[in-house]
Amino acid sequence: MTLLNLPLTLLIVIFLALGIFSQWFADKIKWPSIVVMAIVGLLVGPIFGLINPQESLGQEVFSPLVSLAVAIILFEGSSNLDFRELKGISKAVIRIITVGAVIAWILGSMALHFVLGFSVTISLVLGGLFLITGPTVIQPLLKQAKVRKSVDSILRWESIILDPIGPMLALGAFYVFQIVEQGFEIQIILSFALRFVIAIVIGFGASYLFMMLIKRDLIPQNLMPPIQLVFILLIFAICDEILHESGLLAVTIFGLMMARMKRHDLIFKESDHFIENASSIMVSTVFILITSSLTLNVLESIISWKLFIFCAVMIILVRPISILLSTMNTEISKRERAMVSMMAPRGIVVLTVAQFFGGLFVEKGTPMAEYITPVTFGLVFITVVIYGFSFLPLSKMMHLSSTEPPGVIIVGESEFSFHLGAKLREHHIPVMTFNLFNNTSKRAQELDFEVFEGNLLSSNDRIYADMTRYNKCLLMTQSFVFNSLAFNELVPEFGLKNVNMMPVSFSDEHARSNLDGPIRNHILFDSDFTSHWFNRYIVEHNILEMPVSSKDNLTAYDMVLYHIDDNNEVTFKRDNQNITNSEEGMIGYLKDAYLHSNI
Repeated sequence: MTLLNLPLTLLIVIFLALGIFSQWFADKIKWPSIVVMAIVGLLVGPIFGLINPQESLGQEVFSPLVSLAVAIILFEGSSNLDFRELKGISKAVIRIITVGAVIAWILGSMALHFVLGFSVTISLVLGGLFLITGPTVIQPLLKQAKVRKSVDSILRWESIILDPIGPMLALGAFYVFQIVEQGFEIQIILSFALRFVIAIVIGFGASYLFMMLIKRDLIPQNLMPPIQLVFILLIFAICDEILHESGLLAVTIFGLMMARMKRHDLIFKESDHFIENASSIMVSTVFILITSSLTLNVLESIISWKLFIFCAVMIILVRPISILLSTMNTEISKRERAMVSMMAPRGIVVLTVAQFFGGLFVEKGTPMAEYITPVTFGLVFITVVIYGFSFLPLSKMMHLSSTEPPGVIIVGESEFSFHLGAKLREHHIPVMTFNLFNNTSKRAQELDFEVFEGNLLSSNDRIYADMTRYNKCLLMTQSFVFNSLAFNELVPEFGLKNVNMMPVSFSDEHARSNLDGPIRNHILFDSDFTSHWFNRYIVEHNILEMPVSSKDNLTAYDMVLYHIDDNNEVTFKRDNQNITNSEEGMIGYLKDAYLHSNI
């Protein structure tokens, strides 16, 4: 069975759907998304032979499509870097992307030459390429593991900075060997250097041009996202014509300069979300496109003991040695250094650029050139699987990832919010409060709540807070306007399903009917009861709990508030859902609440 004859439009849509489905399925089964993508790609491609997108789309469409997608992914990663994160880790980051990169390049090249038997030329080119970890594989794992902020920042900065530098080092090595073969012709050297500089200038120049257009109000707000996308694609395409693979460097420079100049102003929020969503789609689609383009012959050629030894050397020796040596006497602790040394999955950029170099070496007739793509895929797949499944347990074992149940952030200083938070703390669930008035902070601390210092609704303040312990937000102020603003601000960071708010105290039905959109489905407990009612009720009553096994004892007058499972993970009842279906855990409720509806 084959799908080779499907129309081009349908083929592209199928791969978009497979990519998004893979991310959704990975989230459901709690696997690293990159692992699920690799498996789906292998199943539809070489294993069942349903489709080979490289053959179906043709090399003229396939390669540009993948390259443009990688450009968007790189820009999204680099433009969302916050230079304030470098505070306390800047020395470590600089050492890793300089000293560490050189050490890893040398050791990786030696492993390629002595273990796999590649020539010195291919080994040095691939050694530079294998430096790359890349945001496409790092970021999904970091989101899942929720490691300490210093480790998170180091790994993200390394992946994004080295993503374009790796191909440049590989390209530089290739040109050096070409120059050696052709005799040191000054014309070739100057041509490479000039084109390299032009690509860098274009990256910097485009960022200043884009910001100048914004400052002079020449770009309408509604057109900023598509115009920024066009800038990304033009920069990449133009620079890639000037010097192959330099488009990655230029786009990354453009992104880094945008990150530095935009300073997270609200006018960029819409375009940031647009590029982030596009990047999310591109990551999954491109990875499946590449893996499904492999053939059974390629898979068979990489299943050898030599490849497994090479991957073991890269994971056990090359990565730890390069990181541990380069981060000596830096700001980060020994545990953080060790954790960073245990994380280096390779991803999309490595595969795409390896295909390019594989073609160049095949054209030159270099021995073993046909094994470049299979070996690269083998390294990508093995590192993704090993790091993907080991990162979370290792980070917890080394106490760099929270072993507590997911915490709850309570926004508001009401009487009811303090009682609710105190009940959660009885189950050792972390609670953080953001109080509008400092006079309630003392009470929060007495109840063992963490108090957020600053403005929780400001990204400038959130960037400095270690919030890896928390995944849910309850908006419990008595102002619907404030709660609505907080809802819209926090949903992009915590996810729509994890942000809920107290019922709205609208006095008439017409006003209540104006409550529409996503917020309607995120009202806590019972929308017929106002936040004022909860505060009055809790003065003379307590939040009670019972085992789920005793839920038949609940009466029609009791109001269920939450369910805490055996892992101490809490689920809050919304106005439109039933949370008492579980067979285990505890239920929190208000006794005879509906008998006191008039208080």
